Amino acid sequence: MVNKHVGSDFDDFLRGEGLLDDAEAVATKRVIAFQIAQEMERGHIAKADLARRMKTSRPAVELLLDPATHR
Repeated sequence: MVNKHVGSDFDDFLRGEGLLDDAEAVATKRVIAFQIAQEMERGHIAKADLARRMKTSRPAVELLLDPATHR
């Protein structure tokens, strides 16, 4: 039995399984959420304040900042 993944990289594996696009989207979301949280901390901005500035709700900001949420 030959392992089709020997010698390939992880992106190739994910691509072959049809998972690459989702994995990249989740990774991007996590990076953006982390960067926003860092800037909020640096600027002493509360989630409620960010929500007001964005003209949205605090639960929407919670979803934005939750690295596990990927809709």
